[in-house]
Parts: sequence; C-alpha cells; structure tokens
Amino acid sequence: MSDYSKKRFLVIDDQPMAREALRTVAQTIGAFAVEFASNYQDAIYRIRNNTPDIILCDYVLGDGRSGQQLLEELRRFNLLADEMIFMMVTGEQSYEQVVSAVELVPDDYIIKPFSPDKLLLRLDRIMAKKEFFREYYQEKRRQEFANALAILEQHRASEAGRPYRFEICRQQAEVMLISGDAEGAEAAYRDILENYEFPWARAGVARSLHRQNRLDEAREEIDRVVASTPTFFEASDLKANICMAQGEHGEAQQILDEVAKKTPRNYLRKRQLAEAATLNGDTETARAVMSDIVANDTMPGAVTPEDRLALARSQIDARDLISAEKTLIGLKESDVQNLALDEQASYAALLAVSSPGRGKPRFVGLRPALMSAHLGANSRLDILRSALSLGDHELADTQAKALLVGEEAKKSFGAMRKHYALHGREQDFRNIQKQVALKRIHHDETPRADA
Repeated sequence: MSDYSKKRFLVIDDQPMAREALRTVAQTIGAFAVEFASNYQDAIYRIRNNTPDIILCDYVLGDGRSGQQLLEELRRFNLLADEMIFMMVTGEQSYEQVVSAVELVPDDYIIKPFSPDKLLLRLDRIMAKKEFFREYYQEKRRQEFANALAILEQHRASEAGRPYRFEICRQQAEVMLISGDAEGAEAAYRDILENYEFPWARAGVARSLHRQNRLDEAREEIDRVVASTPTFFEASDLKANICMAQGEHGEAQQILDEVAKKTPRNYLRKRQLAEAATLNGDTETARAVMSDIVANDTMPGAVTPEDRLALARSQIDARDLISAEKTLIGLKESDVQNLALDEQASYAALLAVSSPGRGKPRFVGLRPALMSAHLGANSRLDILRSALSLGDHELADTQAKALLVGEEAKKSFGAMRKHYALHGREQDFRNIQKQVALKRIHHDETPRADA
C-alpha cells in the first residue's frame, strides 16, 4: 500500500460541500497535502504552478465545463505527466458519459458517494501500475525511444507484466509511431487486434497507414471504427484528416462539423474544421471558426501566430482585406521574426495580398529563399496566391510543381486550381500538371542502377 501522506492531492469540484467531502475521504486514507480548485480555470492554474501527484476531479465543473474537457486540455498542453493520477469522480447520472468516452480516458473513475476503503483500493491499483511503468515513462519523456521499447519488451516477457499486457502492447505501438516507425507501429497494432478488437487499436492501424500515405487502406480501417464506436471522436478527427489528404474536403468538413457541435470547447478540433472549410471553399465557416478560436481559446499560450495567420487567410478568402490586414499587423514584429521560414513566408504572402503597400516589399525580399526552400503545403499555397496576384508566374509555378509532387498533392489540388482560375491561367495549370505527370512517368520507367 502506498504512503499517501507524501502525495499532493488536488480536489476539483465547483460545490464547496463536495470539496470538503472529498478532502475528508482523502485525509482518511492518509493524505496530508490536499488543495482545492473550485472551477476549470482555477484547476489549470494550480496544476501549472504546483503540480499535484493525484487529481480527484468531479465530472461536472459548472459553467458548461466538464472534467473530460479539463483532461483534454491537460493532455493538450502536456500538463499531465504519465506518473500523475487523474481520477474522475462522477454521480450515477454522469457515469455513462464517463465510461463511454473512448478517447482521453482518466486513469480511473469512481461513483459518489464512496467510502475511503473504495478510494484506497482504486488508488493502490493505479499506483502499482504507475510504478510498474515508471522507468518506461522516464525514457519516453527523454525521447530515448530505443530504451523505452527495450523496457517494454522486458515487461512484456515478465510475469509482473501479465496484468498489463494490452497496455504494454499499446505503448509499444505508440512509441513506434512517435519515433517514425509507422510500419512497425502498424504490425504492433495488428498483433493486438489478433487478440481483441479494441477500437483504439483499429484506429492505430489507420493512423499508421495514414503515416505511410496508404490512404485508401487507412480510410477502410477508420470507417470501421467510426461506424462501431460513434463516441470515439478522435477516430472521426482521423477520418477527416484522411478525407482531406484524399481531396474530399466537403466530407471532411461535414464530419468535423458534426463532432465539433458535440464538443464545442475542443479548439484543436475546431482548427481542423477551419482547415477543412478553407480547403472546401466555405469561407464564411472558416472565418467564423477561426474568429471563435482566437477570441475564446483562453488557455495561456493557446492562440499562436499560426492561428492568426489562419484567421487572416480566412478573411482574405472572404475578401475582407481590411480585417485581414488588421489581423496581420496586430502581430508583433518580434513574433514574426521568431517564426519558422514557413510562417514568415505565409505572413509576407498574406500581407502582400491584403495590404500590397506594406506586404509587397517583404514578400519580394523573401523571393530568393522561397524559390528553393522546403516548405509546407499551407505556406506554398499562400505564396502561390500572392505570386499570382503580383504577376510573378515563375514563383507561382515553382510552388505549384512542388505541391503536385508532394504527399499533399490531392489535399492542395482544388485550392491550386481555384487560384489559377481566378487569374485566368487554367491552361497554364493544366500544362504544369502534364509536366509533373510526364516527369513522374519518366522517373518510374528509368532503370535503377542496382537493377
């Protein structure tokens, strides 16, 4: 049994009497340091500034917030270390919502009212698991993935690891995926599915296939998960990403819109929705969603310069150039200078479109780098748009060729075609497509030197 007198407890509940009751139960099992948080924001502040060992969080936090949303935010901002315990406290009326959530599950849940003995039993069980995986957690946090996998393999072969066999397999697959071994992760997830049809394992296969750009196979796998487990919203996110990669932006937007309505405070999902809407040509939805994110994603540091670029992009698409200029010049010059080249290029390109007098000199100054740099799809689309508006056909065509040979060609194709059409260069775009296709055919037919 663990010594809970040395553990820091945080009790999160919006009701004073409930907080006192939870503190009494915690003290009965030996807890000495017990802090309170009365609401969602208070909880995040306390976790940031005085990291607890054990969190007892009520499911209903008031103000439309839930313990599940808090758990999402803690994981999103890496505020919940693997060693920490997050236990959801729920009434019977909320029990179904807690246990039906397939994604971002707490370490455990407990239905109130409950006795100190019951809490002690649950905590002892979780503490034993955390201790079992402690060395693995440390190596994963250091990104020493080979060491982490070696520890997991030792655990898998041990008698002590038998109660955790599926968790060990899951962690092995996750580490492979994080470290870039998508093929190894796929094999590991498939091994799990041979024993049990876990939705998360089937989704893991789909994620692994997506990383390998095997999109049709990934789509087939994730369709099965979404159909069988409608509450697994992360699976819907993945399906939408795969749809976007396949160029099916309308379907991606529809999927994300439906899930976002059920999870209105999940701003990561809303960012994905805004991207899908942008690619689908739904400028009003993209602008409304990005405006909501910038105004209401209140976690410190949550709204980034990249978000403001996305908002400006949506405003330009909606032909609201005045708002786009205001959004862009609202960024501090020091923040712009600290951006990666991708984002600096997007900033200059978007500013050149929304405010040519301010933005054109910066954009032209970056041109030599933009002709040869390795850039992301969003930045290339921004550069292409700006180059077309300035009549710089060489720069625009360079970006189009790079996009067409890249892994996100299907995802970007509709937007490229739209921009070329707006400037009366449809035939030029078709010629670029032919050039890229012929080059690919020639490359595929060229005998390899070691053949």
